[in-house]
Amino acid sequence: MICNDKSEKFNRLLSSTAKCDLCQRMTCRKKVLSEYNGNINTKVVFIAEAPGRLGAECCGIPLYGDRTGDNFENLLSNIGWSRDKIFITNSILCNPQDENGNNSTPEKEEIINCSYYLNMVIELINPEIIVTLGIKALEALKLISNHNYELKKDVATVLDWDNRKLYPLYHMGPRAIIHRNLIQQRSDFIKLSNYIDPIKGIKKTTKKLVRKRDFVGAHQETRLVSVVKYIVHKYKEISLFKLTKLLYLIDYDYLRCHKTSMSHAIYLRLQDGPWIPVLKDIVNKEDLGLKTKFINKKPYVLDVNINVADSNLSQGERDFLDEKIKNHFNDGDSIMKTAAYMTEPMKFVLRREKRGENMSKIPVLYQDKTIIEALDA
Repeated sequence: MICNDKSEKFNRLLSSTAKCDLCQRMTCRKKVLSEYNGNINTKVVFIAEAPGRLGAECCGIPLYGDRTGDNFENLLSNIGWSRDKIFITNSILCNPQDENGNNSTPEKEEIINCSYYLNMVIELINPEIIVTLGIKALEALKLISNHNYELKKDVATVLDWDNRKLYPLYHMGPRAIIHRNLIQQRSDFIKLSNYIDPIKGIKKTTKKLVRKRDFVGAHQETRLVSVVKYIVHKYKEISLFKLTKLLYLIDYDYLRCHKTSMSHAIYLRLQDGPWIPVLKDIVNKEDLGLKTKFINKKPYVLDVNINVADSNLSQGERDFLDEKIKNHFNDGDSIMKTAAYMTEPMKFVLRREKRGENMSKIPVLYQDKTIIEALDA
């Protein structure tokens, strides 16, 4: 039953991506996301840069049909793995081409556009480890949960990322193997196979491979959970809509004051303004002391047994939250929506929408940046 439900969700995701037209130069390109990407019940997800012009763009199968695909197949078969045991996707789902029809590097805005779908793929498959292939794939994960990892420094190392394991590798394309030859990459794949089985999961006997890193923002959800718990504990009962807008206003104001957001969450432009895709999962976890309940047909988040004593929030962060909660404590949903829309990032979004641009599902605030900084960078 679980498998069928997962398959249905995957089919809905395919229907959603098939209608995407956010990237102007790729509106007519093939969306390389289908059953040919692999096993949705795997423990291992590979993320490459983009579909190739001579490979995936032609056949609809990622990392297949060109020299890059041949190298990947050889590396995979060398450790006894096959495509039906893993899942493969890209930082963007369409093949980017330059004016001459050749493969080109995905633009920053294109990766931002596709990060929402990448996040959905990761959440749906729920892998134990993500293997990034190349710098672009590693950087794309920052749009989902911030990290400070660098490919050159962290290659072939098992790292912590967003409550999963991350294993950064170099790309095996013809131009990329000059940085790490195929002999070295075979060794990287062998190390990966020694750490995890694509179906059974992480092998406990190889825990010594895990390298811990101490940096702010390694676990976005942990920070987000702490802020959510603190707010709901103060309100005892708050509408999900107001909670989302209050989180956005807190992160935006904190970013302006401290050059970093408090929760490190990603806010997408949805119909009712900035929205956190993972928030619904968090507020339904009773083990966190949270519970959702419909009141007058609107979802509310309740404090059923929240413990904020073990929060990782500093006293300064708590004081900041207390001030924002005090300012908006009695504001209704409509006032909160207006306050969110009056921020500069949302004004920027609205101006572009008035010019006819499709800004749906575009990140408004992410990775300690606003959409203004991201697009103007």
